[in-house]
Order: sequence, then structure tokens, then C-alpha cells
Amino acid sequence: MGADAFHVCYGLRWEFDATDKAVVDLLERRSDPRQLAARLHRLDLWWGTTSEDGIGFLLVGKLVGRFGWEGERSAQLDDPKAARLADEVRLRLRAAGFTDEPAWLFQFEPDP
Repeated sequence: MGADAFHVCYGLRWEFDATDKAVVDLLERRSDPRQLAARLHRLDLWWGTTSEDGIGFLLVGKLVGRFGWEGERSAQLDDPKAARLADEVRLRLRAAGFTDEPAWLFQFEPDP
């Protein structure tokens, strides 16, 4: 049994068709090229489904927290630590070949 979760991440986010078996299979096998690049450059990643039918998400960067009944309840991130985290993640994303500009991401993930 699972529970709803709310993810906070600094990095990049992509959506995908969660009904596409080939895409889901790559993610499940940890073989998606974005996953491979993230792991190689010590970036966090998380994927799951959104509250919209058939839409999935992939987060790559630094997962600051996974909140909910089965996750964290609270956290704190001061300005200096947030700035260092953003600088470090931006450099790692560039080194991994990602060119999009990172941002603070807030992702709800419902329990299926």
C-alpha cells in the first residue's frame, strides 16, 4: 500500500505518456538516457505518474524532499544552502549534457 506524495526538487522536469510501454519499460529498467546521464553525474532522479490520466513525470536534479504520509513531514532550506545547491546542480546538469534552465519544481504524485 502506498500514499500520496509531494516532491520538491531543483532541476529539470519532463512529462511523458504513461501508457507508452516502451517509455515506461526504459524508466523501470533505469535505462532512459536521462537516467543514465543523471546517475553518471551524481544527480537525483524520480519518476512517477501525475494526477492527470496517462501523464507521467521525470525529475532530474537534486531531490530536496519527498513529503507525505510515507515521506518527510517538514524540512528547512536556508538561502545560502539553496544558493549552493542551485549552483552545484546547474553545473552537474550542464556536465551531463542537459541544456534547459533548472528551476524549483514541486510535484504532486497521487497514490495509484
